Amino acid sequence: MATFFETVTAAIRDFEENGFDSVERLQYWTDRIRRAAIESLTPERVLNEELTRALGGIYKQMIEDGQIIKKHPGVPRFTIDRLKPKLRGELDRRLMVSRSLIKLNREAMVEKTTQRFAGWASSIPAGGSRAVEKKEVKENIRKALTSLPFEERRCVIDQSHKFTAALNEIVAVDGGAIAVRWNSQWRRPGYQYRKDHKERDQKVYLLRASWAKDKGLVKPGPDGYYDDITKVGEEVSCSCFATWLYNLRDLDDSMLTQKGKDELAAVRAKIAAMRA
Repeated sequence: MATFFETVTAAIRDFEENGFDSVERLQYWTDRIRRAAIESLTPERVLNEELTRALGGIYKQMIEDGQIIKKHPGVPRFTIDRLKPKLRGELDRRLMVSRSLIKLNREAMVEKTTQRFAGWASSIPAGGSRAVEKKEVKENIRKALTSLPFEERRCVIDQSHKFTAALNEIVAVDGGAIAVRWNSQWRRPGYQYRKDHKERDQKVYLLRASWAKDKGLVKPGPDGYYDDITKVGEEVSCSCFATWLYNLRDLDDSMLTQKGKDELAAVRAKIAAMRA
């Protein structure tokens, strides 16, 4: 079977010589280009294996090897063990979503390729044309498919970040976190950060449900609640990450109620007495 490039070249040559003289000619080449495009792609099986290795590796490192505890000081190991079914379920869910995204993106890129060809070919008058800029036409038709490997790698990277963020949030919420500090990557060279994400950098958002909230020790500060904004990693290609906060001493005074301030003062006094 001819390669995708050879098929596109032959199709352009045919329309250069004959032009758009029948729907059948256009359909014939559109079908051939679609088949050649699909054949030129990395098999989905290979991509799925790469995706499983990437997300499975994150799960093994963070959960099975216990590295996630370093991000959540104070959360005991038995909490991670208890959460394993839920964390494993998140891995399965993320794999399913990622595979679906890759499949849909592939279908869209192939369709865009055939649309570009059909749009160009149908503009050539019957009888052909000597004014065809072959190189420019080829590049335009192949553009979507040429960018697909990059898009697929970016999808794996993006889904890996989303998966990491989801695992951390599950552990944090169940482990007793009361707030979250947003960390933007806007200083990273070459990173195309979102302006509003840069503005969130180092801001602290209260969790709407927590032990401290239930006891009336905390209140939303100037930055409000975390569920009022998009989460870290939620938006496409967002590389921001969260620092989960578990203690009253980690919060600004503006986020403590009077009861919370009294509680913190009492704890500090008790610690000072013990040290004395």
